[in-house]
Amino acid sequence: MSEFINYTPFYYDPRGNRLERWEVASAGSGHVLRLRGPIEVVEQVQAVAPEYQSRTYPASTVSEWTHELSSPDPTMKREVRQLLELLERVLSLPSLPPIKFAIALDWYKIPVDGVDSREWPNTEVGDLVNKGKYLYKTREEQKDIVGRNLAGRICYVISRHPALNNAEVILNVPGHDWKILSFGPRIAATVAKYRRMLDIRVTARSKFRPEAKSLGRGQSATLLEDQFIVPPEVRGRSALIVDDVFRSGGSMMAVARAAHEAGAREIFGICPTRTMKR
Repeated sequence: MSEFINYTPFYYDPRGNRLERWEVASAGSGHVLRLRGPIEVVEQVQAVAPEYQSRTYPASTVSEWTHELSSPDPTMKREVRQLLELLERVLSLPSLPPIKFAIALDWYKIPVDGVDSREWPNTEVGDLVNKGKYLYKTREEQKDIVGRNLAGRICYVISRHPALNNAEVILNVPGHDWKILSFGPRIAATVAKYRRMLDIRVTARSKFRPEAKSLGRGQSATLLEDQFIVPPEVRGRSALIVDDVFRSGGSMMAVARAAHEAGAREIFGICPTRTMKR
């Protein structure tokens, strides 16, 4: 009599997911990579190693794995292992074309059952963002320290991600007020400096617009349509958009569309935190 195994289904969170687990098994002269995580992880693996082909499970199959990829190579490449280890720690965000894929270092807050979401504590990265954007808003020295800390963390993730590591230029997401150099663009400029990459400054057509956090998803998409200008230096290059907080993704996606229209070859995104709101 066969033993019945009741696997806990993988929960796909439309706000972002970590790779929960993975394993490698021999298969003929090649190998199979089994994943428990979102489709965005599969897309990143195949971007780094196109030789991986998706294998589908029969409809009746009950498994702890969500995806199975086959490779003709007998062993896994070092860069794929490095990517998988990274994707266990960061959040793979939902796909937002023309962005190929985007990553957040962590959630903004830590959910606590029975506690109002406004009272949830910040994650370590969320606390740094909160200090840089709000607590140290007029304290330049402290804000610079926090910004350098976050930029260093972003640079580490970029260095461990084979696709992001090959990006050629950095793009910022302009703030809502043209007179103020917002926290997000400051982080983007610092990442470019640390990585010795070309920092292509994105500008906004409007001198002032409502803050993204005050808008709903539909409002954000409408307001930001054709709002940003990406210089022609991006043409033919791989671009990485650096922002501070990912909410609906409207701002990052609007910059990506402008970059695509300006001729960027491919576009990625990265930010320190993802909000908990849907």
